[in-house]
Amino acid sequence: MNVKPQIFGFVVAVVVVAGLVGWAGYSAWQELRLLWRNFGTVQTESFHLAERILTTVAELNEAVQRFDLHKNPADRTAFEKMGEELKLWLKTQKGFVTTALEVDLLHQIEGAFEQYLTRTRDLFQAEGQTDSGAPPRPLLERLDERDAQLLALTGKLKVAEREALNQFVMQSHRSVEVLQWLLAASVMLLVILGFTATRLIYRARIAPLRAQVIQSRARAARHEKLASLGTLAAGVAHEIRNPLTAINVRLHSLKKSLAANSSEQEDALVIGHEIQRLERIVQEFLQFARPTEPRLHTVSADSLLARMQSLFGPQLEKTSIRLNLESVPDLWVRVDPHQMEQVLINLIQNAAESMESGGTITLRSRTGRERLAGRTRPVVIIEVSDTGKGIPPEVRKRMFDPFFTTKEEGTGLGLAISCRILEKHGGALECRDDVNRGTTFAILLPHSEPVASHEPAAQNSAD
Repeated sequence: MNVKPQIFGFVVAVVVVAGLVGWAGYSAWQELRLLWRNFGTVQTESFHLAERILTTVAELNEAVQRFDLHKNPADRTAFEKMGEELKLWLKTQKGFVTTALEVDLLHQIEGAFEQYLTRTRDLFQAEGQTDSGAPPRPLLERLDERDAQLLALTGKLKVAEREALNQFVMQSHRSVEVLQWLLAASVMLLVILGFTATRLIYRARIAPLRAQVIQSRARAARHEKLASLGTLAAGVAHEIRNPLTAINVRLHSLKKSLAANSSEQEDALVIGHEIQRLERIVQEFLQFARPTEPRLHTVSADSLLARMQSLFGPQLEKTSIRLNLESVPDLWVRVDPHQMEQVLINLIQNAAESMESGGTITLRSRTGRERLAGRTRPVVIIEVSDTGKGIPPEVRKRMFDPFFTTKEEGTGLGLAISCRILEKHGGALECRDDVNRGTTFAILLPHSEPVASHEPAAQNSAD
């Protein structure tokens, strides 16, 4: 299974999740800055301006009352000082209020307070010029109108401050809730990112290594079994061949004493045929269990396929099967020509037997990148394709197993031997099948560089 698209998908997922984490973190930071700015710019005193104004106005009225009673210039001076301080304070507080209503009320209060100060100064001026005839009205009674207007505006400001405070608290609660949601989302996304990254690392690094370890163990176990099988096969073959040789010798002597065209003669022929079949099975079993080490030569894939076309082309035409060649020149492989011809002959014969009513067998060579010996590398791919009926899934699962066959006269060792030969060459055999649309067997071999001189492919095919 090709994991590159899956790895690409995981990388995209990691990038997307990382982007979401970044967005959540940035949004959380913006909310935190906004909350911090609100708390930094909005002071607690800004929600109690009305109380400060009322307190100061009350102190101013006390100063007016003291001046009215004692005519002490110090009280007038204290009044002027407190009045100027309140005027300056009102101007500075406009930047701290949070609503437009509060700003408007502060403007009105500032105007009303200016009128209050002006009216009080006028009264102070008039009080200094009044003779001692009729007793004058107290100064506070003459300031009632201005004082009442100022107090009414201050009362409205107090209500506006309460509403602004409630609004500020609600906004702060919402900001905290958004911040909590963003932090929870960030944690969730980080968990997803960690899981995705872990899965990606597992799929990209650990899983292939684990598969390689499993394959290496399976390969080592298989080699160990095959080595034991080779030793057993040699002994079994020796024990079977000796009786077979004796039977064959006695059968040859018996044939001389049998009348021609008799039933006994026919029985002897059947026995001889079965003896030959047993000898062939023993020979193939030995070849599978203890294959001959290949004698490697650098040859072109084209020469191997051309040899097969010249060998099988005329023979297959008699059965309405056309043998096509689609090879690419200058594709070099380092193989044992005799053993590779044995593999190709087996595949071509299997392809021909799958087409009962004729068809086409295509021999093809090309380059590619496939996984061999645990790594992806440049390979030469030699394909044998047919237009037959294909291989059923239940057969395909076992077709490389030794002694599994669907032919009445088959031994079930052809494909198993081919796989063993290709293993010795550092290659592999794959089946790419589509039921009812034909079968393609692909021989994968390491790509080799051409040499100055190379030995041609063998002229005699293997048995």
